[in-house]
Amino acid sequence: MVNQLLPLALTLPAVGAAILGIGALWAPSLRAQRFLIGSIATALVGSSFILFGIAFLQYQTPFYVEGWSWIATEAVQVPLRFQIDTLSLWMCLIVTGVGALIHLYSIGYMGEEEGAWRYFAFLNLFIFAMLVLVLADSLPLLFLGWEGVGACSYFLIGYWFQDSANAQAAQKAFIMNRIGDLGLLAGMIWLYAETGTFDIDQLKGYIYSGDVAVGVGLLFFLAATGKSAQIPLYTWLPDAMAGPTPVSALIHAATMVTAGVYLTARMDFLYNSAPEALGLMTGIGALTALLAALIATRQYDIKRILAYSTVSQLGFMFAAAGAGAYTAAIFHVFTHAFFKALLFLGSGSVIHAIGTQDIRQMGGLRSYMPLTGWTFWMGTLAIAGLPPLAGFFSKDEILHALYARGTGGEGAYLVYWVILLITAFLTAFYMGRLSWLVFEGKYRGEAAPHESPAVMTLPLLLLGIGSIGAGFVSLSPLFGSSWLREHWLSQSVKELSLPSLTHSAETFLIFLSVGAGIGGLGAAWWLFGRGGIEAEERLSASLGQLHHLLEAQLRVDALYERAFIQPYYVLADLAKDVWGVWVGRLLPQGLAQSLERLGKALVQPQVGSLPAYLTYLILGGLLFLIWTLSL
Repeated sequence: MVNQLLPLALTLPAVGAAILGIGALWAPSLRAQRFLIGSIATALVGSSFILFGIAFLQYQTPFYVEGWSWIATEAVQVPLRFQIDTLSLWMCLIVTGVGALIHLYSIGYMGEEEGAWRYFAFLNLFIFAMLVLVLADSLPLLFLGWEGVGACSYFLIGYWFQDSANAQAAQKAFIMNRIGDLGLLAGMIWLYAETGTFDIDQLKGYIYSGDVAVGVGLLFFLAATGKSAQIPLYTWLPDAMAGPTPVSALIHAATMVTAGVYLTARMDFLYNSAPEALGLMTGIGALTALLAALIATRQYDIKRILAYSTVSQLGFMFAAAGAGAYTAAIFHVFTHAFFKALLFLGSGSVIHAIGTQDIRQMGGLRSYMPLTGWTFWMGTLAIAGLPPLAGFFSKDEILHALYARGTGGEGAYLVYWVILLITAFLTAFYMGRLSWLVFEGKYRGEAAPHESPAVMTLPLLLLGIGSIGAGFVSLSPLFGSSWLREHWLSQSVKELSLPSLTHSAETFLIFLSVGAGIGGLGAAWWLFGRGGIEAEERLSASLGQLHHLLEAQLRVDALYERAFIQPYYVLADLAKDVWGVWVGRLLPQGLAQSLERLGKALVQPQVGSLPAYLTYLILGGLLFLIWTLSL
């Protein structure tokens, strides 16, 4: 029965995309039925989640569902085949479960949009592409889902394409992801050249030399830095806020940005043979987490703060994967999906109510929007890592893994552990700042705040429950065996062994982790809980140029503009001029003049004289005779 559920669970979102997209395209009257369109899209993704849930309950061993021979040549055979194992099934539950709640929320958020049919069609297609990515049994099929997610993100980020800024944000996301995708494509080709197969299960059986493992691992990590927004390809993600807020929640919480983390865990057999690649991954992840957290402390756009928060949390995931703790990384994907979707949808509820994203024009909203306010605080406490909320368990496992690796003789991991501990403090600080300035104190805006409708607040409540209880699926080693690590994901993910820590060391690490969260929230309360927006203004003034630098996002976009975009424009203009002047004008003119001269030269002997023609004939015959005799 489980084998029969997979094709249906996979295709339901694709069917929804086809029905809503093509149907509304050919039947304009359907476009006005926004509630019906949203309900169909939500029901299909929700049904897919239920089917994957049934498969989860009945799961025993990995199995495959094969469609047809997708790529069939003399050299390459790639079947269209999908695999259900513990890792792919876990990811499918995250994608469809959180995705269904985001679809439900979108019914209320996009209820007045004329293009809602297009929005929900792309949203369903997005879910389908992500499912293809995580269920793929071969690298080309994974690449197909990878590119499908990228294309759908372009359509959704640029949903309001009439605004040129939104269109540019979509283009930026698309282009920066294509840069990373070259790494995935090159790594696939390299692996095929070494092994002669694209099949992931067969690739696990090979023994890779250090050069191959490191080289392909770095290429795959380049792809992950694009999709999962790590240094240096992270700048597209904050700009992706141009799309509707539910799109931000979907991209940032459960789908697109987690694809890079999933790829790393899926290719664990390769990275376990490439410690150099893992070390670089940890360093990039830790630095990305710290950099994004620093920038988030000085932003005023509620969605941009959450966007940099996502970049920072993804840095935690890659730091864990770089330590060989792939399960901790996937576990943080799971918990992060709940509290980040909750925070983004909560921000959308605020924007929907007062029509602005500037936190300086908010304040005191919890008294007007109690459900939104209290659930947003749940998300804040979860991402801050306070027990017993979900973020505490996953963040503690990551810090535990880095510390254990560092004390095992790899000192650089202790440096990364310190960086992430500081980042954990900053995370609690900027999220506390956001929550106090938005929901506490006095209202500073001009609109009339009001609570969102039930179709929007119900997903907030469900995600709030997940943010509280999701962490219990994988308890910290201090409390005993981890079901998620030892009895579920270990069937599909092979972690590197970590040095054992004493019970006192584990307890000490937990207290440090919790202390960082409490310290960050306490500092935020001391400044903004007591002083409100006036304290924020005083802090900005006291920081001076540092405030302006962080508010300008360290001017990384300006650096990329000068270093890459402007030189590209110069080369493009030069190429245009060279082509236009030399190839487009001078070359045709030169060719025409040469042909004209040749024609005139050929005309000269045509004088109309019979003796001349006889002379040419005799000379030609003699030359032909000489050439024939010489053979």
